[in-house]
Amino acid sequence: MAAEHPPEELGEQDLVVATPELVTFDYQLAGPGSRFLAQVVDFPIQVLLLVIAVFAGIALGQLIQDQNLAVVAVVILAFVSVWGYYPISEAAWSGKTVGKFAFGLRVVGDQGEPIQVSQAVIRNLVRIVDFLPFFYGVGIITLFWNGRGKRLGDLAAGTVVVRERAPVRLGQLLSAAPPSRAGAARPAPAESALLRQLEPEFKRFVVAYAGRRPYLDPWRRQVLASRVETNLRRVLPELVSTAGPVTALERLADLAAEELPAPVAQIAENATHVPQHQNPPPGG
Repeated sequence: MAAEHPPEELGEQDLVVATPELVTFDYQLAGPGSRFLAQVVDFPIQVLLLVIAVFAGIALGQLIQDQNLAVVAVVILAFVSVWGYYPISEAAWSGKTVGKFAFGLRVVGDQGEPIQVSQAVIRNLVRIVDFLPFFYGVGIITLFWNGRGKRLGDLAAGTVVVRERAPVRLGQLLSAAPPSRAGAARPAPAESALLRQLEPEFKRFVVAYAGRRPYLDPWRRQVLASRVETNLRRVLPELVSTAGPVTALERLADLAAEELPAPVAQIAENATHVPQHQNPPPGG
């Protein structure tokens, strides 16, 4: 399932992958702009490899005194340099080329898995068709048409280009950690009972949300709250009606952080799973 990202960059989306353990991971799809810039970096490298291949073929011909063999060597080396650059680099470097590395991009499978050698070969063989009639005309049209940032090569190989997230350092986690709640007032017994009344799946969602919310932007919090609004209305109907689903979800997350500190710390490492099979909200 792919969920649209706020329009910070046209063409950017999220690829959300669910595992059998009901844990989800999201990847930001690379837009045409960043992919074009990666091509700008990779193209001079291909030209340089082509020049080296030509000189190597000529040197080989002079060494063995056979011009026909030199021509064959130049053609073979030129083909490997131009069309082999992408599949070799992506297969050997976890879906990256120099250009993709420079702009934080990577090729992965449709389920977020590392790219296989066969996938790297297929997506780059079809690159010849994507390049038609000139400079990726077919590829660009296909990329916008399917709505998931896939050119024909990606559709054939079952791959997608995503943005890599910057590695998180320990110092960043410590600085982003929420302030200590040691001096905060304990929730009232009636509020504490709310957590025990939650459905198990929804309770896991609230606990996971409580662990991840320091790293969620306001838009993402709004999206998650809207997806569980039905559950929130069953538990905190008045708060949802007066202050909205985000406030209600934040209140439940506060209770979860107070009552369940250990699970929060453990689940904070995982992505939030949104409960499914919700009943329709009450009329009114």
